[in-house]
Amino acid sequence: MTKEAAKPPDLANRDVLIVGGGISGVTAALELAGLGISVTLVEKGETLGGLAASFCCKASEVCNKCFACVVDKRIRDINNTDISILTRTELAGIEGGSGAYRVTLDNAGRTLEREVAALVVAAGIDPYDAHLKGEYGYGYLKNVLTARDLEVMLRERGAIFRPSDGVSPQKIAFFQCVGSRDQAAGNLYCSQVCCAYALRLIKMIRHTYPDITIAFHYMDIQPAGVHFADFLSKCRDDKSIRFIRSIPSKVYHAPATDSLSVKFVDADQGEVREEHFDMVILSVGMTLKKEAKFTADLLGMAFDDDGFIIEGSQTKEGIFATGACTGPKDIERSLTQAKSTAANVYQYVIGSGFR
Repeated sequence: MTKEAAKPPDLANRDVLIVGGGISGVTAALELAGLGISVTLVEKGETLGGLAASFCCKASEVCNKCFACVVDKRIRDINNTDISILTRTELAGIEGGSGAYRVTLDNAGRTLEREVAALVVAAGIDPYDAHLKGEYGYGYLKNVLTARDLEVMLRERGAIFRPSDGVSPQKIAFFQCVGSRDQAAGNLYCSQVCCAYALRLIKMIRHTYPDITIAFHYMDIQPAGVHFADFLSKCRDDKSIRFIRSIPSKVYHAPATDSLSVKFVDADQGEVREEHFDMVILSVGMTLKKEAKFTADLLGMAFDDDGFIIEGSQTKEGIFATGACTGPKDIERSLTQAKSTAANVYQYVIGSGFR
């Protein structure tokens, strides 16, 4: 007599609420739905994808593993599922206990309620506000942009140009560690992803616009993934990319040449130098999304010394956190953690005997 085949678990009334529709939340939702779990995904904004959805492909002569294409694919995938997606929606309240939470949602001023077995916080991050670095002139010097501004320009307009006059730049400076590892900004941590992110963007620019020369101003270069060392070596071999180990102190308009004058310390010469550039690109760091603090407090989650949510710190069972809200991560690491979190949520839901 053969053994009866194991029956799949009864997943009725085992819904999961995911708070945050960035790449981590979308990935966790897709993973759980693929395992037969009913998912409601809520996002404060009007569209899914979060910050990563504004990124452009950074392929040069080869794929540079920026994972922007993966973000686009995941958003297409989730829009073709039966996952309940609520945009312009925030978590407003929670009652009950493990496996039987009743959550209140604010859906653009309309109150909704859901009964869920578990919640996943994927609240994401905000870029550091570059306006706070007044010495770099962001917001009033038109040709000073953040790396995200440049991403949007490339993704939506398909070209690089100076906002002041629409002219293609010939000389660009990238500044690293804007708002990270910065005592004056109150952020002593490294955002970890900025070096690789900026260099992929630079490599793509050099491939598409070979006449543009670039200065990469940095404090030190953080490793990012198993392939990064080879990629960094290729960037260093490109003589049109100058690596300058010095964080600039000041940017101002040079009217005589209609350019930006950048002041920095030349470590080799031991003196302050000024150099002119057509554009300056600021690689801003990560900070926890503002509304994430309310959500974390509501769910009894703690924060680390850098202000990010401590994964596993919740006082309630069935509450999980994933993505960059738990600490700075690039897209690749956010995808990996979201998949792992989804597996943990699934095991919790099917193993807790909920009815």
